[in-house]
Amino acid sequence: MKIVNLQCPNCGAKLSVENGMYVCNSCGTTTAIDYDDSDVEYERVKTEAEIQEKQHEHEKELLEKKFELEQKAQIESEKRQIKRERQKNLKASVKKTISSLFGLLFIFGIFFGIFKLYTWMMSRNSANGSYSGVNIFATPTPLPNYDPTPEDFKEQMDDFIASGKTIQMDIDECATWDGKGGVKNYTKKDAVLVDAYIVTDIPEKAEYESNRLVLIYKVTWNNDKLGNHTCYDAVYFEGIKVNPNGGGVISDFKGCTIQRSDAAWGWAMAYSFEKYEQCYRENITALGGKVTKIDYASSGETEETTETTKASETTKAAKTTKKSKKSKSK
Repeated sequence: MKIVNLQCPNCGAKLSVENGMYVCNSCGTTTAIDYDDSDVEYERVKTEAEIQEKQHEHEKELLEKKFELEQKAQIESEKRQIKRERQKNLKASVKKTISSLFGLLFIFGIFFGIFKLYTWMMSRNSANGSYSGVNIFATPTPLPNYDPTPEDFKEQMDDFIASGKTIQMDIDECATWDGKGGVKNYTKKDAVLVDAYIVTDIPEKAEYESNRLVLIYKVTWNNDKLGNHTCYDAVYFEGIKVNPNGGGVISDFKGCTIQRSDAAWGWAMAYSFEKYEQCYRENITALGGKVTKIDYASSGETEETTETTKASETTKAAKTTKKSKKSKSK
């Protein structure tokens, strides 16, 4: 191949290509390249190489596109498989849940049938007074009995009295105001049981709180200069149940004392009552329940006497007050 000068051979200006010819922009001279056979062969080979390269690129593009389509198809297939597995698992779960529900309903039906049979047999037994067949059912546990009688306390009365006295003696000091600017300190010397009462059917209380055993003690306070001072105070036990197996009552023997009113004796605290009536009123009458007195003897014997009037208690308190006044005057 010959190299042709790209400058105009006439004026030396630059040439431009137009329709495969080189034309001078200055003088208009037209110049052509003289190709030989080798140049034609080169161009042919070059053209075939370009064609092959383009075909190769096209085939590569087709392969890539095919691979991409196959990948997409595989992903879609995997998604469909996962969806089918989920649906299968969901159906199995629903089936299992339904089976469990049917099983529970079946078990419930069995127990309900047994219960209905039991109630039918019990009603038949109640109606006829007896049942000729064999009772295959266990005897129902009796409900707690929160209505004890004095007889129920017979064997355990000493324990209640001892527990109540311990609680009373734990309050071992008090102080009073003498009205002249002086405070008198007292120590507790003794607490002796005076009376015992059962209060049942206390209104506005839960059943397990609807009864009380109330023990009234005569309390002796002592001041080194003033001597002894007699008062009355009470300890109560509540939630007492009758022992269904016999042998008295069921209790935790944890006694309590009430929140005493301002009518009680004491200065910084209300410790006890100077009058029996006031002690009885705040510890028993205020409850509003049925009151039964227990006549207790140290031998453990009890006798029930139901309260019919409060006059007898008032008389007893008056006698006690007179005795205390006589002893002071002496």
